[in-house]
Amino acid sequence: MPLVLRWLIAFAFTQAVEAPIYVLAVGNTRPLRERWALAFAASAITHPLVWYVIPELCIELHPLLTGWWTVLVSELFAALAEALWLGAFRIKHALFYALLANVTSFTLGLFLYTYLGW
Repeated sequence: MPLVLRWLIAFAFTQAVEAPIYVLAVGNTRPLRERWALAFAASAITHPLVWYVIPELCIELHPLLTGWWTVLVSELFAALAEALWLGAFRIKHALFYALLANVTSFTLGLFLYTYLGW
């Protein structure tokens, strides 16, 4: 399967898992459309970087930064960047929700990959 198609599937999966968590994080003080837009944007900003930029950057920085090290760097980047995104809109507990969203999507994705061959 081409890399861009794998990315698109992973992106859709990530949005399906993370966006509802971020909608809860935003709370009811904003209109529903705005809540979903903020939620969608959080992962939309980081996901292409996690898939296409960070792995290459890790290899450039150090040849041994591959495999699980790249995953760790990618997930930490995503969580911190998404927390900053939420924080920019004064979302309370932004880091908690960003970690929750990213750990949830990573864990479910790893399960699907390991046990269902996705």
